[in-house]
Amino acid sequence: MINRRSFLKAGSALAAFPFALGGFSGTSLAQDGAITDQDRILGDPEAPITIIEYASLTCPHCANFHATAYKDLKKNWIDTGKVRFVYRHMPLDQLATVGSVAAESLDDDNRFFGLITYLFQTQDTWARSQNPLEEMKKIALLAGVSNEQFDAALKDRELIDRVINQAREGAAAFNVNSTPSFVINGKLYNNMSYEDFNEVLEDLS
Repeated sequence: MINRRSFLKAGSALAAFPFALGGFSGTSLAQDGAITDQDRILGDPEAPITIIEYASLTCPHCANFHATAYKDLKKNWIDTGKVRFVYRHMPLDQLATVGSVAAESLDDDNRFFGLITYLFQTQDTWARSQNPLEEMKKIALLAGVSNEQFDAALKDRELIDRVINQAREGAAAFNVNSTPSFVINGKLYNNMSYEDFNEVLEDLS
């Protein structure tokens, strides 16, 4: 669980961040949830099965998914070309939104997924720190996001809108209301184990 005192300190440091959790503006993704060129995709883009993950970087259940089921899912289904995996942002708070926006500043999908994965792996460390924003910046730097790029991303309305829109449209298109949520070939599932994934994917194969 995220330390409340640390989170409140982060909120104070982020007071100038131009984002409201209820906001929604700018260029939209497909309203029906269809894959677009704004999506971050891992695996074969022509794979017959599509998994869309909606996640928040401060969600402990999301971190647990990436530490457990995701590894076998990637090895057995994504890396083998059977599944196209799409990551979409569903930030639960301002700090998660900042991390999402920083990740979106990366042009390369592999580096994007590398940063997202590492943020989940180290969630307990940066989320519980006395200054989670600075710890997040250090991790982003390892993924190739310079401090200047990080700060610029938090002022980039297009990147911010992309994150906001993904969350709002996940709710509108698929009724996503918790994290992690997964849309597999158009059907919504919540917080699945690898065994759950394997059963569904085998049925679709």
